[in-house]
Amino acid sequence: MQLPAEAVAATVLIEAVRISALPTERGVPYPGRAVAHWTGTEAANALTLIETLPGSEQHRCGFSPAWSMQAVPELS
Repeated sequence: MQLPAEAVAATVLIEAVRISALPTERGVPYPGRAVAHWTGTEAANALTLIETLPGSEQHRCGFSPAWSMQAVPELS
């Protein structure tokens, strides 16, 4: 799924999550433990890198992926 530009612009924190199981229901995040946090320039660089990938690579995942990224917007 492509993120809307507004969501990318509002992101202040990215968490790398080690997935521990499949979601319990449709539409909920994969459960897991955050193993890294990126803020500021690191978060912006990660989003820029993802944006430069070809469309098919941006959406690639397996049936049971081991890692995910969670983008956290600035709370107002």
